[in-house]
Amino acid sequence: MNKLLTLFVGMLFIFALTGCFGEDYDVGVPIAHLHLEKGLQNQQIKLTEANVSWSSSSGEVKETVDNIEKFGLSQDVISVSPNQKASLEFKENEDNGGDIWRDPTITAVLWKHGEKIDLELKDNREFQFPTNEGDYVLEVEFINSVSVNRAQYVGKIVIKETNEQMKITDGKLPEFTLMEIPEIKKFKSTESDGELFDYGYAEVCWNNCSKNNIYNFPDIHSGDVEIGDVIQIDWHEMRPQPTEINLLQINTDNYEVIKKKNINVTNIPLDIEIDEKKIGAQYAVEFLWKDGNKLIGRSMLNFRLE
Repeated sequence: MNKLLTLFVGMLFIFALTGCFGEDYDVGVPIAHLHLEKGLQNQQIKLTEANVSWSSSSGEVKETVDNIEKFGLSQDVISVSPNQKASLEFKENEDNGGDIWRDPTITAVLWKHGEKIDLELKDNREFQFPTNEGDYVLEVEFINSVSVNRAQYVGKIVIKETNEQMKITDGKLPEFTLMEIPEIKKFKSTESDGELFDYGYAEVCWNNCSKNNIYNFPDIHSGDVEIGDVIQIDWHEMRPQPTEINLLQINTDNYEVIKKKNINVTNIPLDIEIDEKKIGAQYAVEFLWKDGNKLIGRSMLNFRLE
């Protein structure tokens, strides 16, 4: 009886392992996308497969590219700005079926005239393009650690600062949705890296401020802080740069402005150290763009401390 029970348990174990291996084996070549954040817009661009060595229950995929930089430069142009943030996303290829991959190793580099520039990927696969303008080839490599399958992807990247992003043209600002948004982070007193902080960001008036320049401060969701934390607001990527910035404290009972302090536009970033008085308070950072003395743009970043 014991031998039969042992045999039965062993067979179940083997079947379970077979199922696991089958899941990994079923996984086909992933589809790679590049996400670009331009202001309030988010572009998703599919990258092109290059060198691939991949086996699954759907068959084997073998693709070979001799000159990766030449091949990359033949692809459609992906335009980005200097220092622009981006991220990588990998989706399951539905044609091949299977589950998502386990603990893949992902690397990304840029090629220019035979020279390689390593891109530092964060845990969420975010990175930043360099500041130097020019034509590059983005090379992304995906290695499935379970089956040692490999897939390489490329895209032609053109880094260039456009006039629309740099300056006010004929008294007009670029589209609000294309403008970079300010960044707000919380820094713990014992940490070197900041974390994104809850906030709201909204257009008040844009290229027509004479008729629409009224703003009602919202009941914003609070972000958790402790005494000694630092809230940091960074607008260095905004193009064109605002001509005036004000820090406003908001009454949370009637949502009216209690205090207003002008901030030096070139003093980037703005650090707000949290003390006992600031906990429970609500603030707004007002960004103004002017053409001479004429107001042509106004936006508001709102946050609340708890």
